[in-house]
Amino acid sequence: MQSPDKSNINFTQIIAETKKPVLAAIRRHLNAQYDSAIDDVAQEVYIRAYKALTQGKLKEPSKLRSYLYTIAKNESLRMNLRLNREEIKAKKFLEEEIERTNPLREIEEPLSEMASRIIDELSSIPVHYAQVVELSLLGFSAREIVEKLKIKPGTVKSRLSRGLALLRSRIA
Repeated sequence: MQSPDKSNINFTQIIAETKKPVLAAIRRHLNAQYDSAIDDVAQEVYIRAYKALTQGKLKEPSKLRSYLYTIAKNESLRMNLRLNREEIKAKKFLEEEIERTNPLREIEEPLSEMASRIIDELSSIPVHYAQVVELSLLGFSAREIVEKLKIKPGTVKSRLSRGLALLRSRIA
C-alpha cells in the first residue's frame, strides 16, 4: 500500500483491499432489521476515511484496517440509533394519523355514554322485558332468545317491542 499523502492516495486500491473487513464490521454491528442500510454505512465509512487520508490524519498506513474497522463500527452504531429514531417517529406519526382520520372518533364517545345510559335504564324496566332487550342487544337472534328463556316466539317479539319502547321513553 502506498503512503497516505495527498499526492499518492490510490483510494480505489484502498477500497479493494479493505472492502471485506469493512463490510464484515458493518454486518457485525448493524442491527439485522437495518440490513438495507449497509451500503449507506459503507459509503460513510469510506467518505470519512478519504477525508482523514487527504488531511494526513492517518500517519501509519499499517493501521488503516483497524482505523476503518473502528469507523465502520461507529457508523453502524450511529445508523442503528438514527434508524431506530426514524422508526419511532414513523410509528408515532401513523398512530396520530389513524387517530386523526378515524371516522368513528367523533361518535365513539357519545356511543359509549349512550351504552352506559342504556345499561342503567335496563335495570329500571321490568325484568322480563329487560332480559329480552339485553339478549337482543348482545346479538342473540329471536330463535336463540326463545331457546334461552324458554318462551314462545310471539312473547319474545312483544317483550322486545315493549322493552325498547320503555327504554326509548326513559332515555328521551
